[in-house]
Parts: sequence; C-alpha cells; structure tokens
Amino acid sequence: MYSLYGKYNCQRIVDSLELNLSQGEVVNYIEGKGEQRASSFLEGLRAIPYHDVHNGQFPWLEKLETEYLQIRNELNEALENPDLSSIGNSIWVPAARDDAIAYGPSWRTLVLQDRCQWEETNTKLFPATTRLLRDAACPSVEVFFARQPPKTGIKPHTDNTNFILTAHVGLDVPEDLSWMQVGDFKKYWKNGEALVADTSFIHSTANESETDDRYVLIVRFWHPDMSEVERQAMHFLFDALDDPTKSGILVAERQAKSRMPPGGRRRNKKASVGDGLGLLSKGMR
Repeated sequence: MYSLYGKYNCQRIVDSLELNLSQGEVVNYIEGKGEQRASSFLEGLRAIPYHDVHNGQFPWLEKLETEYLQIRNELNEALENPDLSSIGNSIWVPAARDDAIAYGPSWRTLVLQDRCQWEETNTKLFPATTRLLRDAACPSVEVFFARQPPKTGIKPHTDNTNFILTAHVGLDVPEDLSWMQVGDFKKYWKNGEALVADTSFIHSTANESETDDRYVLIVRFWHPDMSEVERQAMHFLFDALDDPTKSGILVAERQAKSRMPPGGRRRNKKASVGDGLGLLSKGMR
C-alpha cells in the first residue's frame, strides 16, 4: 500500500487495519454524545452522533432530499412487481453480518451497491435512483433500501466502523412512530428528509406503527474528514481482501492505479506483491 499511496498519506489506514487484525477495539464514552465502539477505527475523525445535513457539507444528500419522490415512486413500482424477487438479486434479504442478531429476522434490505461495487442486476431495476446517486457525486460505499415492518426494532449495537457514516432518506415512513437512537440522541424519520449518523456510536431503531412498514434509502459513505488518498487506499483494501491471494492483490493494485487521477501515481522502485500491505495477506476477521 505504501508503494501505491506513500507512507504519510495512508498511515492511518494501515494503523486501522492492524488494529482490526489484532482483534482490538476502540471504546470511547464521550460526554454529551454517548458510547462509541469500533474495531475498524481511524484516529482523528470527528465523532458526532448526528451530523447536520444542511451545513453545506453534504450537497449530494440535499439533492437526494429534493428528488426523494422520484426515488420513492421507483421503489413503489418495484414493490408492485410480483416478479421482483425472481428478476432481482438477493431481494429483501435479512442482515448477514456478524451482528445480525441485533437486527432481528424482520429487517430486510435490497442492495444497489456494496463495498464500492454497484450491483449490476439491481441497479438496472432502479435506473432513476442509481442515476441520481451518480449524478450527485455521492461518495458512497454502500447503498440499499431498508424495510422495517411494524412493531419491530433493531437492538442497541455498533457498526464497528468510524470512517464510514450512514445517511438515511425517508421514503415511506410512519412519521412520529419510527425513530433511530444514536448515542444520546433520538431522531424520527420524516418523508423526504435525511439523517446522517455515525453508527460507530451505539444505536438502535424502532417502528412503533401497528400497521405500516418503514422504507428508507440508506447510503453509507466515507467520513468527510478522510482525505481522497485515504478513501482510495481503503477502496484498495476492500478489493484486495476480496481475494488476498498473490494474483488477487495484483488485480487490486491495477484497479487502484486505474482510479488514480492523472499524475497521482507514485514513482517508486518496483515493489514485490504485498509490499506495504502489513498484515493484509493474513486477511481480516
């Protein structure tokens, strides 16, 4: 990684990887904010349970708010299609993560992007939503629709990562009856309005409606305090960890170089495969 991005530019990424591989965890109780827990942790990032959506830092998200009806209409059309499950890929699947127990069996997702890779089949089913995300220059890592049935909730948990923030856009929500608690703060979803949460804080959700599902568009994106080089280095890690073999890392390196802006490549001596990857070859837990 150092050969691609330089030691100074990506040292925080390497430190985060080594913390994760050592099965370490950062635990902070921040007065007036709440408890933060992360095993994937970048030092120096602002820790704020809820960020201000309209402070000029998230113009792409304000664009999604403006166009939310277009997104909701496309989702409603898909929900009315009886063949959606057969023509899409992994439609309304339950949480598959290690902490899936916190989500429960009722929380379901429909994925458009995962770890920076667009889901080819599902994005074709949602062309308008995909186009809006791309045209808005959304710095997304993951994008998916999330459904929470009535009288269900997600137990308090952490997403274990502080360098990715989570945005929710309310599409079809039971207003005043569905909420998300992040750290010491609770906010209610509203149709056409967005929330930005740092889900490395302990958080939970509930849909207290007796009859109505809650649908939101969730965008997980790079923390704005990360540099562009750090984002690219983390993207490289995602690709390399998908296939941590010698050939897989070579492919990840080629992909990383193709994403670099003109003049952005370092002119170092030729490095052997794996140079600067630290413990990457052993894989992440």
